[in-house]
Amino acid sequence: MLIFLVGNKRKASEVGSQSQSVPHSVSASSSATKNADQVVGTSTGGGSGPGTEVDGGNTNPSTQEPGAVAAADIVALDGDDDEEEVVGSSKRAKRCTSAVWKYFTKRTIVIEEGGKKYEQLWGHCNFPHCKHKYRAESNNGTNAFRNHLKSCHSIVKGQMQLRAKKDLGKDVSTVVPYRYDYETSLKKFYLTVIMHKYPFNIVEHDYFVDFINSLRPSFTFKSRVTGRKDIMDIYETEKDKLYAYLKTVKCRFSATMDMWTSCQNKGYMCVTLHWIDDEWRIQKRIVGFFHVEGRHTGHKLSESFTETMVKWFVEQRLFALTLDNASNNFVAVTDIVADLQVNEKASLVCDGIFFHIRCGCHILNLVARDGLAVISKALKKIKALVLTVKGSPLQWEELMKCATKCRLDTTKGIQLDVTTRWNSTYLMLKDALYYKDAFIRLKTSNRSKYMKITPNDDEWKMATTVFQCLKKFYDLTVLLSGTSYPTANLFYRGFCEIKELLDNWCLGADFTIKKMAIAMSEKFEKYWTCSSMSLAVACFLDPRYKKKLLEYYMRKFYGDYYQIHLDEFLTVVKNLYQFYASSSSKNKSDVNQNEHLSPTDPLAENRDDELESFLYDDHGPDSSDTNELDKYMAEPLLKQNPFDILSYWKNNTDKYPILSQIARDMMAIQVSTVASESAFSGAGRIIDPYCNRLDPEIVQALICTKDWVHAARKGINWLICSIRIFQIYVMYSCTVLMHMCLDLSFFRF
Repeated sequence: MLIFLVGNKRKASEVGSQSQSVPHSVSASSSATKNADQVVGTSTGGGSGPGTEVDGGNTNPSTQEPGAVAAADIVALDGDDDEEEVVGSSKRAKRCTSAVWKYFTKRTIVIEEGGKKYEQLWGHCNFPHCKHKYRAESNNGTNAFRNHLKSCHSIVKGQMQLRAKKDLGKDVSTVVPYRYDYETSLKKFYLTVIMHKYPFNIVEHDYFVDFINSLRPSFTFKSRVTGRKDIMDIYETEKDKLYAYLKTVKCRFSATMDMWTSCQNKGYMCVTLHWIDDEWRIQKRIVGFFHVEGRHTGHKLSESFTETMVKWFVEQRLFALTLDNASNNFVAVTDIVADLQVNEKASLVCDGIFFHIRCGCHILNLVARDGLAVISKALKKIKALVLTVKGSPLQWEELMKCATKCRLDTTKGIQLDVTTRWNSTYLMLKDALYYKDAFIRLKTSNRSKYMKITPNDDEWKMATTVFQCLKKFYDLTVLLSGTSYPTANLFYRGFCEIKELLDNWCLGADFTIKKMAIAMSEKFEKYWTCSSMSLAVACFLDPRYKKKLLEYYMRKFYGDYYQIHLDEFLTVVKNLYQFYASSSSKNKSDVNQNEHLSPTDPLAENRDDELESFLYDDHGPDSSDTNELDKYMAEPLLKQNPFDILSYWKNNTDKYPILSQIARDMMAIQVSTVASESAFSGAGRIIDPYCNRLDPEIVQALICTKDWVHAARKGINWLICSIRIFQIYVMYSCTVLMHMCLDLSFFRF
C-alpha cells in the first residue's frame, strides 16, 4: 500500500508497523501511517478547529500541532477500490471504505472561538436512541468508533463465531459460521414476546435480565415504550408483506366475523380470511382485530366489516361470510350483500346465494342444549356428585378405591363442565357414566352423604340414552372445530345424518326423546334451510359422491318429491358453472383484447360488447366448457379411502380448469366461526385481569402479527418436509437404478 502526501507532492515509504498504537502528539504523517488500512472521509475544515469531544464524561483531545500536514490531505490507495475526487481547487476527497461508516453518519458543525470560526466534523451513531458522537476528522482515526460499536452494540470487526445447525431437510448437523447482530437479536426477542404472549415488562424482570446477560453481557434491553414502538414496526412490516401477497392470490376469499368483549369491557371484532393457495393448501389469516365503539348494531357491524375488506382490497373477491346466529348479524349480512350488489366491480357469485353461512357449531350448541335439558334433573345430580368427590381429596380417594374394586381405570379422571359449553357437559357425562358402578358403590358405603345427590336407576338410564343420542353431535362438533384441515365437502353428510336422527326420534315411541327431538328439530331446520345449498355443492364436488349422495339423502327426506329438489340443485350447479365460465372468458378477453382488435381497424373504437359476447363467450350445449361439467358428472365415482380432495383437484386442474376453480373457492368455506373464537382465546391471555391496560392498537398488532408469523413458519416447515420427501424419493430412485445396472452387468458377463 502506498501513501502520498498531497500537500508536498512527495512519496512516503511504507511502514510495516501500521497496526501499532501511536500517541496523539505525533505528526500527522505517523497518524496516517497508523490508520493506513482505514479510509476516512473528507473534512471541509480538515479538523483544524479547536475543541474536545465529550462523551459521557470521557474527553478525547483532538488538537493538531502547528505545521503538521492535515490528515485530510492524505489519500490511501488500496488496489483499485479507492477513487480520488478533486474537491475545490487544492483538496482531494477519498471514498470511505471503513466498516464503521455503516453505523455512523458524518455531520459538519461550525463553532466560533476567539472571534474565529472553525469547522468540525462529527460522526453520529445511527442506532436508534443512541446519541453518541465522535470527532470524524481523518487525523482522529476510527478507533473511537470501533470501541463504541464493540462496547455498546457488540459489533466487532471481522468477528465470526461457529455454531452447529441442521441442514435444510436433513438430519445431519453441520458447523457453520455466523456473525452476531444486535438488531437481529432484538427483533427475535420482540417476536418471542409476540408469539408467547409475554408481558412488556419482562425486560424489567431481574432474573430474566441476568439470564440474558450471562449469554451476552453487552446485550441491552429497550424500555417498554420503545419496545411497543418496535413491535408496531414489526406489525406494519408483516402487514405490508401480507397485503402484497393477497394481491397475487388468484381465487376468492371466504371470511368469518365474530364479536368478543374483553375484561376491559371493550367490544372487539375479529375478521379472518380463508382461501386455498396455489399449492392447494388451506390458508387462514386474521386481517382485523379492532375495537368497535358504540352499540353493536347490524349497521355498525356491516360498516366495520366493509371497511376492513376495502383496506385489504379484497371486497371484489369475496365468496362467503360465516356468522353466528345473532339477530344483529342477520342485519349486517343483509347490508353487506346490498353494498356488494350496488358495487359494479364487486361481483357476487350467483347473486349471493352462497354468501351467508350460519355457524354450524353455534347451531349444534343450541340443539344439544335442548337435548341436555331433558335430563336436567339427573344432570344436576351428576354435577353435584362430581363436585363433591373432586372437592375433597379424601372423597376422591374413596371413589378411586371403589373404582379399583370395580376394575375401572383410576387414571381416567372426571372432567368438570363449563356452563356455556355443552361439549364440556357431554364429556363430564361421559366420564360419570364410566364411573357409574363406582358411584353406586360409594353411595352404598356412605348413604347419608351421597343418597340425595346420586341419580336413581331411571335417571342413570335416561342419561345413558341422551348421551348416546348426543354422540353424533359431539363428533361433528369436533370436526367443525378445525380451521386448517376440514374442507367444506366433509360436512354435508354429517348434517344429513343428524337430520335423519332427529326425524327418526320425532317418530319414535319414547315420549321423552320425541319431545326432545321436536324442540331440537325446530332450531336445526333454520340452519338447514340457509346453509344446505352451500354444503350440497361442496359435496357434489367430491368425486366420491357427486350427485349420488345427494340423491340418497333427498329420497329419505322428501320421499317421492325428491326429484324436484334434485333438479333445483342441478340448476344451481349449472348457474354456478356458467358464472365461472363467463368470468374466465371475460378475463381471457381482457388479456387478449389487443389481439382481437387491430389498431388499424377503423371499427375498433366502436366496440360492441354484445357482439363480442356472442362470438367469443358462447357457452351453448355444444361448447367445450359445458362438456367439462357433463364429463365430470358422467365419470364413475372414485373409490378411494383415505382421500385428499385438494390433491385431487390440484392434479386435475388441466382436465377441469373451471370446475377446479369452483372447487378451490367452495372448499375454503368455513361452516363455523371457530377461527375467530380461537383468536379470542389468545386475546384473553393477552388482556387478562393482571394486564388490562393495553390499548386496542397494540392488541391488534400482537394478535395479527402472531397469526401471520405462525402461518409463515408453517409454510417453511411444509417446504422442508416436501424437500425431505423429494430427497428420499431421489435416493430411492438412485438405489433402484443402481441395482438395475448391477443386474444388467451380471447378465452381460
